[in-house]
Amino acid sequence: MKTLNRKEIQIKLDVSHSTVSQWFSGITKPTADKMFKLEDEFGIPVHAWRNIKSYLQENDTKQTQKNSNTKGK
Repeated sequence: MKTLNRKEIQIKLDVSHSTVSQWFSGITKPTADKMFKLEDEFGIPVHAWRNIKSYLQENDTKQTQKNSNTKGK
């Protein structure tokens, strides 16, 4: 998954800052067309929006572990 930059998402999908914040806090979900764009542009699978908070936490943990493993090399 590409590193998420909410400002970049806001610009590429032509939505407001509050809309992006609501998506990632789980308050609302993107429309289907936006979900597909998020998958194409940022690698967030459509199914992740069922529970985006868990998905983001899980992927953040994986990225942290990956970074820790590469530091020692």
